[in-house]
Amino acid sequence: MSRIGLQGVVLWNLVLTTTWIALGFEGSAAVERPVHLGVLVLGACGGFWWVRGRVRNDAVDGHAKDQDVANGLLKDREEEVEEPGTGRFERGGRGWLRGLRAVRYRLRNFRWGNLLPGALVVAVDLRILLSRSIVQHVECSWDGVKIFLPLLLSLLELLRTGTTPRSRFSSSSSRSHPFRYVFLVALWALSAYGTISMSAQRSTYICPRRDPWTSATPVFQCLELLIDAGIITGVAKLVQDAGSLRKSSKALSRSALASCSILGILTTAFLWKYPENMDWSLDLSHKVIFDLIFAAMLCTNFIGSVAYLMAELRPTTIFSIASFVSLYVYNFSIKNQIAIFPTSTQRYLMNMGMIGFVSIIGVVHMESSASRSQQHLALNRNSLRTVIVLCIFMLIATALSVVNLALYPGNIWQKHPVEVLMANARASSDQWISQASSSKSLKEAVVEYEARYGIPPPPNFDKWYEFATAKGSLIIDDFNQIHNDLLPFWGIKPSQIRQMTSHVVERPWTELAGLRISNGTALIGPHVPGTHRWMLDGTSGMINVFAKWLPDMDLAFNINDECRVAIPCGGMQDHQKAAKLAREQFDKSRLLKTFTTNEWSNRFMATDPPFPPDMPSEHFIQASFKSAFEDYSIISCLPQSSARTVTHWNKKSIHAPSVNPHTYGPFLSNWTLSASPCHQPSLAHLHGFHLSPSAFKPTTSLFPVFSQSKMQSFSDILFPSPWNYMDKVSHDPATDIAFNEKNNTLFWRGATSEGYAIHSSWRGMVRQRFVHLVTSITNSTAIQLLLPSTHGFSPFNIPFSSIVTKMNVSFVNEPTRCHHPDCVSQSINLPFDKPVDFQNHWQYRYLFDTDGAGFSGRFLPFLRSNSVVIRSAGFRQWFEERVEPWRHYVPVDGGLDGLWGVLGWFGGVRGGEGTEGGFVGEKDGGKQIAEEGKEWGGKVLRKVDMEVYMFRLLLEWGRIVDDERGRLGFAL
Repeated sequence: MSRIGLQGVVLWNLVLTTTWIALGFEGSAAVERPVHLGVLVLGACGGFWWVRGRVRNDAVDGHAKDQDVANGLLKDREEEVEEPGTGRFERGGRGWLRGLRAVRYRLRNFRWGNLLPGALVVAVDLRILLSRSIVQHVECSWDGVKIFLPLLLSLLELLRTGTTPRSRFSSSSSRSHPFRYVFLVALWALSAYGTISMSAQRSTYICPRRDPWTSATPVFQCLELLIDAGIITGVAKLVQDAGSLRKSSKALSRSALASCSILGILTTAFLWKYPENMDWSLDLSHKVIFDLIFAAMLCTNFIGSVAYLMAELRPTTIFSIASFVSLYVYNFSIKNQIAIFPTSTQRYLMNMGMIGFVSIIGVVHMESSASRSQQHLALNRNSLRTVIVLCIFMLIATALSVVNLALYPGNIWQKHPVEVLMANARASSDQWISQASSSKSLKEAVVEYEARYGIPPPPNFDKWYEFATAKGSLIIDDFNQIHNDLLPFWGIKPSQIRQMTSHVVERPWTELAGLRISNGTALIGPHVPGTHRWMLDGTSGMINVFAKWLPDMDLAFNINDECRVAIPCGGMQDHQKAAKLAREQFDKSRLLKTFTTNEWSNRFMATDPPFPPDMPSEHFIQASFKSAFEDYSIISCLPQSSARTVTHWNKKSIHAPSVNPHTYGPFLSNWTLSASPCHQPSLAHLHGFHLSPSAFKPTTSLFPVFSQSKMQSFSDILFPSPWNYMDKVSHDPATDIAFNEKNNTLFWRGATSEGYAIHSSWRGMVRQRFVHLVTSITNSTAIQLLLPSTHGFSPFNIPFSSIVTKMNVSFVNEPTRCHHPDCVSQSINLPFDKPVDFQNHWQYRYLFDTDGAGFSGRFLPFLRSNSVVIRSAGFRQWFEERVEPWRHYVPVDGGLDGLWGVLGWFGGVRGGEGTEGGFVGEKDGGKQIAEEGKEWGGKVLRKVDMEVYMFRLLLEWGRIVDDERGRLGFAL
């Protein structure tokens, strides 16, 4: 291939590589490991250039001959910049311009060549280390800083004439207007920056105002930008001064390998001094390794293409093209669709149109001028044609995107989303209630059971039915939560389940308390810690109401708040297949109606525990105070799921693919799906349990662990919480008032108990983010709400002061569950107040409810009040199927992105754009949700409903652990 043709191929390769990088940038684990990536890229580039420097190719080295010919033709060449006191320099010009030319003269005549290789080595390593710091504190970074790189490069070109050497054949216009290129690139950069600013969706991850990194991170970004420009300019000079590709390759190889070696030495020294970082640095998952290798290949390809093109094109031109391509792909790719509100269409169109126009006019004009003055005229004409083709392609792509955005803006709703969601919730709830209580007799209940679950109900089902109907239970048929929790255990032999139960309750270290049901009585094991005795007291009290109908068995109850059982996807699929086979082999022809007697170990009931308290179980691991997301929260997800293939490292921004599947506009539309981490890699940074659980001893084997709540991806068995059963917190109707008499206020008080705050993990916890979001906002801060417009509802930016609802939100006492530096940081950046009496909650219309270390024990008392419950929860409890979001409470996504929209709709908005100076809101909608939540909760979430649920759960469990379970069942 000719040298001219090869350059065109390299230019197109640059565009394609840039496109691929832009597509995968937001989801690559390599970005949050810049040191790892830097070592790989520098090593790969150094190796490539080393090989290239030892291969002779006349086609690609031909420009050295062209250089000699050009020097012969231009032996009488005049220098563009002359020494002060001669010729053109003294023929006019403003004083500051003459000074600038003097600086250019001195810079050009200084022998930079001796310093350049060493400077590049230092600059590259410093830039990588800065990137590491910026990524670690990305929540405090500025958006769009890198878009100014072409502008900075164009400014540096003013100080270095060697980048585009000019001769006496240069046109006077090319020499007389050195700032026109800067102006064009500046116009492009400002348009691009405006687009980035408008398209950015800020997450609620906290950047503390009173933290050194808040101001240091933007400074580091600017310094990184300067270093990037310096590196690029230095490489351009090295390439152009070398005179041939072989010489430049050798020089680049030496610099890259030296940078790689020094970076490796620095990293080794760091890990030796701080060994606590060893696991994160060296224990890499398959996903991280793949992302690093793939990103290194792309970056090596990109850098190699840039270095090759620098021999003939301006660095400004190269990076203007790359910047436009990456910006276009990032903004219009499917993966980066706006998650909450589409940006104002007119402003967006204007900026994207300006970018396309200025990119084409500016880049073509720069290269056109350069081609008239560069020495390699034949090659530059071909380069110019290639650039023009690229620019035309960009213009067409931009035009198509602009037209599509104009025709389908997607930012107008005929009805407000909350109205739609409330209507859908009512229909869905009515349908569920109808099918959950269709049976009106025992016979119908038995038939319905077999139709739903494929096998007869367990023994003593008639006793359960009598109990449920006597207690006035409205739910008779739908207990899918029990079915789903217990189904995998059908794939394990009953004797093995009993052995696993004995294993955990005999070892106090597991923090799983044993409870024995024997001869119709629930007995608490003797080794329950005193701090958690109340939990077993409440559970045994609940069970003893109906224990006489249960078989003898031992149960293991999780006394910690955090869930415990995380099963890998493949293992769970195996259990489910085995369970399906076992249920298909159920022998109805020899049905046994009575539980049989099975052997249980008696050691855990002994006065002295069989194993010392500090002796761990080989099946469980101590995993507190560190991230649980990768190792436990998502291992049950399919291998191709987003959580296992994508890394959301940019904590500052909303990850649209994470929230789009379960939201409608800014509002949560699918409560069940919102609990799944499998499509939400962003959850790794947005919940205390995923970030740093306080008391977490998980297992990846299917142990029978009964827990009060769990994350959706875990396999614990849910049971009604004794916290609620014993009324640890309760609603006193005598202290409540009517909804319309309550203060139009969002109220919350609580502790920093969601997770253990260490290494700044508190910044992503829901409680801390909620308090910071509500208390740090100012009246002038712009928020975006859906408000009435000509054609329905459209997004408008209004000041926060337009929200009618007031805020009364604070932590209580002082920070808890935190490392000392994090305790101090929270006390500085978050408000703390005195505790209030729990019954004071009923003075406010809107009560926010969210997780603690586990589930929130306040949700049921809140639901029984006359207030609206605004709920954000990752942990799920036994009653989730019974209560309907948008009918009984108002759901909010864990990112809290729809909070202002909820308060604006129910609490009201005054004045401002889109409100016609009046009041917009739907207070009656909030009142309706409060009333229906209270009424329905009083029917299906009573203590007796907990007993009915627990009774059925333990009947089902009693059959599963029975050796004769394959023919145990009830029949009329």
